[in-house]
Amino acid sequence: MDKIKRLDSDLLGRLLKDIEKPGRYINNEIGTKSKSPGTMEDFQDLILMALVFPDIYEVGMSNLGLQILYEIINKHKCFSAERVFSPWIDFEEKLRKEKVKIFSLENRIFLDSFDLIGFTVQHEFLYTNILNILDMGGIGIRAVDRRNRFPLVCAGGPAIVNPQPLSRFMDFFVIGDGEEVVISILQRVKKYRENNKDKNWFLKEISRLDGIYIPGFYRFYYYPDGRIKSIEPGEKVKKAVIKNLNEFQIVQDPIIPNIKTVHDRFAVEIMRGCSRGCRFCQAGIIYRPVRKREVGSLVRQCIAGLKKTGYDEISFLSLSSSDYGEIGHLLDKITDPSKHGRLSISMPSMRLDSLNLKLFELIQSGRKTGLTFAPEAGSQRMRNIINKNIEEKEMLDCIKMAFSSGWDKIKLYFMIGLPYENDKDIHEITLLVEKIIMAARERLSGKKLARLKINISINVFCPKPFTPFQWVSHDNPGNLDSKFDYILKNVSKRYVNINWTDSKKSRIECALARGNERVGEVIESAWKKGARFDNWTDFFKLSVWEEEFVKAGLDIDLFTRKFSVDEILPWDIIDIGVSKDFLLKEYDRARECL
Repeated sequence: MDKIKRLDSDLLGRLLKDIEKPGRYINNEIGTKSKSPGTMEDFQDLILMALVFPDIYEVGMSNLGLQILYEIINKHKCFSAERVFSPWIDFEEKLRKEKVKIFSLENRIFLDSFDLIGFTVQHEFLYTNILNILDMGGIGIRAVDRRNRFPLVCAGGPAIVNPQPLSRFMDFFVIGDGEEVVISILQRVKKYRENNKDKNWFLKEISRLDGIYIPGFYRFYYYPDGRIKSIEPGEKVKKAVIKNLNEFQIVQDPIIPNIKTVHDRFAVEIMRGCSRGCRFCQAGIIYRPVRKREVGSLVRQCIAGLKKTGYDEISFLSLSSSDYGEIGHLLDKITDPSKHGRLSISMPSMRLDSLNLKLFELIQSGRKTGLTFAPEAGSQRMRNIINKNIEEKEMLDCIKMAFSSGWDKIKLYFMIGLPYENDKDIHEITLLVEKIIMAARERLSGKKLARLKINISINVFCPKPFTPFQWVSHDNPGNLDSKFDYILKNVSKRYVNINWTDSKKSRIECALARGNERVGEVIESAWKKGARFDNWTDFFKLSVWEEEFVKAGLDIDLFTRKFSVDEILPWDIIDIGVSKDFLLKEYDRARECL
């Protein structure tokens, strides 16, 4: 590898002058774990990996997956991982103006000096940020143009289970759990560097590992209308799976951010996977099977982590935290004020039918935070279709219990544009909200009722890969806007605040999520036209995306239409651990609910 280069600290000081939130770029947080050799020559013996989160520092530092991989890699004496985030607009402008390449936080190493660059991709609207970071690092954005042996570029995360839209930009993808496979990859990077092999040798070596998809090893053939005719070779890539979550401890001493982040608390994954089987939920499929942490060890690790970090809020994370079998015991041990002081407990993913009075009492023994629930649909018919198996009475009983226990802030998630949805289903959303308001009036009085806040998030359903609804069409923007307008006009404004996903933006998301390799051309040209931070409302450029799909000769409807159940899908090359037959049976069961 060429001599490692990094940014001079004096130059960094000058670059940060007049920059918004310089704490995003300065490092020196408590809990960093990267190696800190005395001289640059000392780095030559290390395999360096850049863990890149293609969003700003405040968002990336709230991602537990990044902290998990960071700790695992840096525990190994031969490897060192450093963090890179998307610079905000003002800092990007200054870096480009001064012709300074993007660099890591810990040792300010320029991105093109790393052996391996790994992107964590949480959603499709991060795609253009990925290209922007590569470009700012002086690295060719297309894999075919990167003739040097280093750096190698890969991506993982939930938004790459269909890797095709990013396939032209990556040397390889990591599908599934990353904890074990990342070390196996780095071991082979070390061998690759020491033995001076060519890149193809390295790619063949890692292709033997579970979870590794290498775009260059596959060919896609198309019909004239853009549908896939065949994929060669036909063998699927099996996702990487950790069988026993207890073999990996929670991150007990995470990096403590310099500035306030989106989620500034001690985060603990208590369970991975979900057995509920909601038919719209991609995460419920791709994170299977269900694996739970042993409660005794988990309690000990949580207590140690709270002592090390000084946090007074703890968040228990999973796809359905209240389904964790020992949740009562866990909360009982953690909320003991005589041992840990007054803690705030956050459980972002709670099933309304899993909660009971005992859990409410344990949660409220600390400082109260808002409660978040996801009915998803207003009508029982619609909940049956999507397999959100909860009765309205159960739902209302649980929410009434929350009000009776003193909560006056709740958040509700609904979706519109679901398969087989009709006007009555939309009307039922407004009726359910009114029933919740009535329940609050019955159980809250005086100042508590005056403080009542019901925040409602209306999200547009996007049919995602590896779900029973992966074949259905995306609802058209006109229909979606009418449905949202109806909800807005028919829900009381006194206690309710409503946020909503833009329908046209959701259509682009669907096209990216279900796109083939040719969508990469659209992503690249949209980025060249200034697309970045596409998930931020103020930055999303609908016209750019629509124009670039047209210029690429691609119809957005090709990816948002209803798919035939017997056609080859772009992500069929991946074995996610759940068969297509199972997904088809669930699709049929949804139609049986009509």
